[in-house]
Amino acid sequence: MTSVYDLPSPFFGEKVFLRAIEESDLPSIMEHWNAYETRVSLGKFVPSSSIEREQWINEVNQKAKKGEAYTFAIIHKVKEEFLGTVALKRINMINRGASLSVSIHNPANHNKGYGTDAVRCILKIGFNILNLHRIELHVYEFTANAVHIYEKLGFKKVGVRRQASFIIGEYRDDLVMDILEEEFVEL
Repeated sequence: MTSVYDLPSPFFGEKVFLRAIEESDLPSIMEHWNAYETRVSLGKFVPSSSIEREQWINEVNQKAKKGEAYTFAIIHKVKEEFLGTVALKRINMINRGASLSVSIHNPANHNKGYGTDAVRCILKIGFNILNLHRIELHVYEFTANAVHIYEKLGFKKVGVRRQASFIIGEYRDDLVMDILEEEFVEL
């Protein structure tokens, strides 16, 4: 029988590892947080101050203590550079479900597999540690690359929130996607 200590940590992927967000991450968060592309991808159109981001870090840590949500820093495995955040939010232990969000903050780090690797890690945490049954996410319909990546990871399109997001003067649809624990295959 394999010891639990011999199993690979779900917090480590091929390119990234996940750890708790710390106040020392604030400069890295602020460096790209207010970049227009980052704000649009997060649905936050108004820039935020470092005080607001510091309050957010405190809120994230309080929610983790209560088991309501877990937000992790995505760290480059070799450079140990802060890349962004990945989270399981709105955790419901009765229904064993949660919502997933992920953001690679610096656009220069997009399309390098960091977000995909971070999502694999958070799915392992959700299904193998938290014993969740279903994890969902919302993604802008027009981000075909993101939709493709989620499908590659096993997510299924389960609905459309019609004209749910107002982006740059236009209403856009959001796709609702989910994955069930029996559909999750560790890749």
